[in-house]
Amino acid sequence: MLPTLERSKIDELDAITITSPDYRATVLLQGAQLIHFSTQYEPDNWLWVSKKAEYKAGDSVRGGVPICWPVFGQFDANPQAVKDSFADCRFDLTQHGFARTQIFDLEMFNPLHVDDALRHYASLTLDLPELNNFHPKLDLQVKFLFSSDGFSISLITSNQSEDTVHFSQALHTYLPTANIETTKISGLDQVTYTDALDGWTTKTQQGDVTFSEGVDRIYHDAPYLSAYTFAPSIPIIRNKGSNSTVVWNPWHTKAHEISQFAKDDYKKMLCIETANAHLDSIALAPGESHELSLTMNMLPF
Repeated sequence: MLPTLERSKIDELDAITITSPDYRATVLLQGAQLIHFSTQYEPDNWLWVSKKAEYKAGDSVRGGVPICWPVFGQFDANPQAVKDSFADCRFDLTQHGFARTQIFDLEMFNPLHVDDALRHYASLTLDLPELNNFHPKLDLQVKFLFSSDGFSISLITSNQSEDTVHFSQALHTYLPTANIETTKISGLDQVTYTDALDGWTTKTQQGDVTFSEGVDRIYHDAPYLSAYTFAPSIPIIRNKGSNSTVVWNPWHTKAHEISQFAKDDYKKMLCIETANAHLDSIALAPGESHELSLTMNMLPF
């Protein structure tokens, strides 16, 4: 039986749900945001969504995989070349760009997509409609692949302008955990990172990443990660087109400052963000495209 696509509405937001006997996925058209993925063998949502999440027009939902584009993080913290590229942008770029609040168009749904390795997926492609007076001229396409083994998300940015454009971006993945204090991330030992909570200093990771306080770090060159969340399975995350991975948890010290976030939510979540950020911004020449993607699978614990 082939996967099916169904449109629905969650409060104010339009949603697309893809269902097959083996898996289920829900994507919001606002922000092209994946908010749910589960499989027959892993029936709980692989992604974390806050119990205080709101599905309102113009506001990104707290959880799932929000898209940060065409800038990541605080605009003023980006490299000068990125800030120069968007100096005349009419959209609000203060924090994480503007794509996460835009309405995407459904371009294509293919229930039987076969990749080069002859693996079968359902594919969903969403386009950011042409934005009047957007400077510079970039096109964004978001492509999802879903199967019983997991999912992937790709951000494909094309430069239609006559100038080189510098931009940053991220797939801001929220993951659930039973207890943040017993959670660890493997795959980053001896990797250099920038610590945003310690004056943007450069450090080197020793062993696994653990959580006993707020964490906001940009790891450089980390394409393959395992998050031991002491759940039945271990999320395995692979990156492509990225040389930076952000690890974030606000801890109780920042939780009260975050919208759509309960004061104890920090205990049950963490973010592992596939990014082009900080030292890893992209310089895109006229006519060129860049693809940033993450793939998530589960291994039994």
